[in-house]
Amino acid sequence: MPQDVAAYTEKITYGDVTGDGNDEAALPVLCANHDSTAAGQRAMGIMLFDGTHGRMELLGTLTSRQPRGGEPPNFLEIKQMSPGKITVEDRYYRQGDANCCPSGHTTQTWTYHSGRLTADAPAAE
Repeated sequence: MPQDVAAYTEKITYGDVTGDGNDEAALPVLCANHDSTAAGQRAMGIMLFDGTHGRMELLGTLTSRQPRGGEPPNFLEIKQMSPGKITVEDRYYRQGDANCCPSGHTTQTWTYHSGRLTADAPAAE
């Protein structure tokens, strides 16, 4: 089955995560079956890019830290980017949720240190 990768360019978020005084770009991406409905979505993540050195460099990809309850995948949205830290809203599906409407919600913090992105322990709901 063909898979498409879509970039949510209207949801790009900018902020100085590396602490060098220049903004990095967080680009949400979604992998889904070709021309499918929400149930055909397979994966969602946010790719963090740095362009400081005149070329795009991928610093890492943020993914949901919550269990995946089925299709579609959990949904992430950047809430804040600051030196050394990214805060993400993570909406995830619980058993019985319709594929339009995840009922789970948590805030996830990612730390950027020494060139690595690391997920902190998820916040309580």
